Amino acid sequence: MDRLSYRRVVWAKSLAYGLGIFILLSLPIKFWYLFSGETLSGWDTPGHIVLAKEFAKQIQSGSATGWSDVWFGGFPIFYFYPPFYYFLVYQIHFIFSVSIESAFSVSIFLTIISLFYSIYLFGKHFLWSLYPRYIRVLLGFSAVLFYFSYAGEGLQGTSLVGIVEGTVISSFSHSLILFGIVSLDNYRKSLKSIDLVLFSGLTSIIFYSHLLSSIFYCLILVLYFFEYRLFVLKNLRNLFLSSVLILFLIIPVGYSYFHYSEYTSGVFYGYAYPPLLSILGKDVYDVALLASTNGENLTLAYGIELFRSGRWLSFVALFLFLFNFRKFHNSPRSKLITTITLVFFWLSLDYSLGYILPNFKIHNYRAFDCFFIAFSILFPFGIRSISGGKTGKLPLFPLVYFVVIVQFVLFLNFDPTKYQKYSSPLWSEARTTEELELYGRLAERLKSLPKEALVQPEIVKSKLMFGTPHFWLPLLYNAGLRNNLGLTVESSYYSTLVFHWQEFGFGHCFRWGTDVDWRDSLISLRQEGKDSGYYLDFLLRSGVTHLVGFTPEYHNYLEWHRDRIQTVAVESPFTIVKILPNSVQKQMKPIGLIHSDLFNSNSDYGYRDFLKTSNFLQMHLNNAGYRTKIIRINRKQLEQIDSLAPYFSAVVVMSKEKGFGENSFMESLSNKVPSVLIQESELLPPKDDKTIKTLNLFLNQIRSRIETNSTQSESHSFFKGRVLNSVDILLDDTGREFILRNDIKNAETPVLPSTGGVIYLIGMVLSFLLVFVGIILTKISYFSFSKTNR
Repeated sequence: MDRLSYRRVVWAKSLAYGLGIFILLSLPIKFWYLFSGETLSGWDTPGHIVLAKEFAKQIQSGSATGWSDVWFGGFPIFYFYPPFYYFLVYQIHFIFSVSIESAFSVSIFLTIISLFYSIYLFGKHFLWSLYPRYIRVLLGFSAVLFYFSYAGEGLQGTSLVGIVEGTVISSFSHSLILFGIVSLDNYRKSLKSIDLVLFSGLTSIIFYSHLLSSIFYCLILVLYFFEYRLFVLKNLRNLFLSSVLILFLIIPVGYSYFHYSEYTSGVFYGYAYPPLLSILGKDVYDVALLASTNGENLTLAYGIELFRSGRWLSFVALFLFLFNFRKFHNSPRSKLITTITLVFFWLSLDYSLGYILPNFKIHNYRAFDCFFIAFSILFPFGIRSISGGKTGKLPLFPLVYFVVIVQFVLFLNFDPTKYQKYSSPLWSEARTTEELELYGRLAERLKSLPKEALVQPEIVKSKLMFGTPHFWLPLLYNAGLRNNLGLTVESSYYSTLVFHWQEFGFGHCFRWGTDVDWRDSLISLRQEGKDSGYYLDFLLRSGVTHLVGFTPEYHNYLEWHRDRIQTVAVESPFTIVKILPNSVQKQMKPIGLIHSDLFNSNSDYGYRDFLKTSNFLQMHLNNAGYRTKIIRINRKQLEQIDSLAPYFSAVVVMSKEKGFGENSFMESLSNKVPSVLIQESELLPPKDDKTIKTLNLFLNQIRSRIETNSTQSESHSFFKGRVLNSVDILLDDTGREFILRNDIKNAETPVLPSTGGVIYLIGMVLSFLLVFVGIILTKISYFSFSKTNR
């Protein structure tokens, strides 16, 4: 190498490494607020902090899963939403003796670092490993900065915008996915067992981190194995052993989901948040639109802002991808990444996978995040395609260096918190003095409620009140009250029922994540001319004692039903009320519900089928002026019907057909407890009022079973994992557990055995240790000193 070329390389290295150091140093400066120790602004952030505090309680008892009395009015926790991320938060909290809020903020910064390095490592490994290190730094940082400067619209789980809004766990899991694929490909190239060990550990950790991301990971692995199928065939034995190890480690995750998934309203459910594709940056359009209101030309203002902001690079990225797609897809280095890009682009736009795999739907913005990561990694590869030593090509180093500088400026100027309309990344600083005072007064009012109170908050999809619809979670949690709802993650199926009954007066409230919708059926059963007190009746049946809300719709509802509520406290615009029973309704002992399929098959009465039918039946009972609970009778209870009959006012046998050929059973049952046979299809319109007449006549025959005083134990969600010695826990029509017992005050409380949670924690810790050992051994192998003996 001549002296001139050597000097050029030295200068190039100095410029590249210097810029790289500036970029790395800018990260803690740009995200200074993550080290402030204060609660962050964000859509889902308050819920994650509550979950982190609940996990801290679980792990201190030696378990990773358990029961939370404050979650959905009592519900299992971390059965459907794996807690590995909260495990990391707890480690930060424990090791550095900081608050959970502070530990969670630090974990967000570590997630950003993890994403940064995983994108850099993935791109280097597959696309530019043959380039000099200083070129690799520029290409890798270009990919990272392109991803971090994504300006998603609205509630988007993509890049920094998503992390700020609370989708940090999926972002963390996506970084693990990239690490996992790199470790697998390292094994393909080296055939060293330690790389396969690291891959196994990372794979199991992904399952312990985020279920939806684990599905994405499996899809990427399928694409990888198809692309390198000869490698798979040659190493089938080792890959099979690795799969066995992974399956063994994730048994607790799989068992918790598949065994109990019917009790959640859905882990895999889909929402569309259009417009989704904001690669070009809506922030540029917003500035231009504001300028147009001041008399400027919209198109000209957009063009100027596009150039000034640096977003013109997005046009370049799209251009390079479109006109180099064939080259990308034919190159052995980029073919896998191009395929991943196309597959996740499809998933971000299309729900077809939900029809191919029934009941499997996804948040399309999470699929879009995977697409955008792959797209960002291909961006510098596209820059490389228009540079080189050939005639007509641009010189590589100056071109990439210029692009990285533009991206760095764009990254420094892009503030995801301001973009999401938060005046500050810190929750307290984003609130006015009046808001903080109102929050404090409301907290004191809530603390004055009875500790056994179960509160139903009005949750509206808006940031207008305290910056997030989920401000209720820490507010009720810190007040020591039981919250009747929770974050959309780990949703109890009860939240689905709430959504249905909210159609009677609370249709403006936030819809929970579920594809099940019976609202139209419930509305069709409404008695003509009757008000919308059905919702209050449902809440009372499910054990809810108080309502709290703030919107005009909420106050109009209270005014309409002022005879059904008792005002407890007012902190304008908030009003806390106690729900009162309908004085006209007659309280009845529970009604048992049997399905005729119990006689024709070995299956029990399905959880969701029972809830659907029993809630339709409740509409008829409500219209007839009765208040009661409907209890599911399964095969086991059917065998004990003689001893259970005294607890019921009546039994309804539900049949799909007219009659079910068991007349002798109906005669025997009628001798023990008043009974009636109803056909399922007759519960809903169109109907000839035959069902209503039959029910009214039947109810008139059991007036002697009306209760004057009804005592009810504390309400908790039904979950078959909960046990009570010598007593069966039954399911009622609100998805709550119901216990048949006379002495409620002295009765035992159902418990959730800790064995499963202990096994879950062991599996999670073993997976973590496997990753830790894998990283140490691979680094030892990399920094081997064996050559010193030569």
